[in-house]
Amino acid sequence: MSQAELLTTQERELFLRQAVSEGLCGTLSSLHQGRWNVIEVLVAAVDPAGLHLRVMSEKTERIDLKKNHPVGVCLQKDHHKYIFESCISQNATIGQAAELILEMPEKIEKMKRRAYERQPIPAGLNVKALFWHRGYMHSDRQAPQEDYWQGRLENLSAGGAMIRMEPEHRESFSTGQLVGVQFTPMSYQKPLLLEGHVRHLKTPQEEEGLTVGVEFLGLEASSDGHTMLHRLLDVIAAYEKMNKKGKTLD
Repeated sequence: MSQAELLTTQERELFLRQAVSEGLCGTLSSLHQGRWNVIEVLVAAVDPAGLHLRVMSEKTERIDLKKNHPVGVCLQKDHHKYIFESCISQNATIGQAAELILEMPEKIEKMKRRAYERQPIPAGLNVKALFWHRGYMHSDRQAPQEDYWQGRLENLSAGGAMIRMEPEHRESFSTGQLVGVQFTPMSYQKPLLLEGHVRHLKTPQEEEGLTVGVEFLGLEASSDGHTMLHRLLDVIAAYEKMNKKGKTLD
């Protein structure tokens, strides 16, 4: 099977029925006032009104979603992830509503979960990552001291990346912070430009440097996001092949 597979109409209907019977869990992504929000959801029902998702996140800020607001959904089943675009079928407020109702998806893509496992950057391949803040440091809206930073990509997956940089920049970052990331997977390819947020920060005791773990956002929520996700899958497959063969590129 290729990195991503588009379900047929029958497969899509079967999957949604199974999602309800098994109570599959996943995430819902939405862009609200220029910021990506990701919440945990459970598939509750499918009926003529649409696809019912139960909000599972306990601490979720208030987000008003109007009818037809676009969203992206990622569900997990066995060794695969299923992603699709949809939209809100009736007004809802995340943070108050226990359930969201979406329009039935017209397309669902199936991909191997291993694509979401971190693939090390092949030995000898130096992938520089440029990234910058898309938000502020603290609740007082303090702007960061620098406009952008440069680091080195340590690993990559369909869900995020690890970037190593100089340790003196530790105070410029905090978990949950929104960032933009750009890197060129291989010298002959076009750069990838993604949005994400900082999931964790580590300063290894035995090594010099700071590692910034970034989770990508919005790849399930639009056709442009799907296109970027497919590019990521191709890069990950190429890295995996290089790692297995032990080949290096300058």
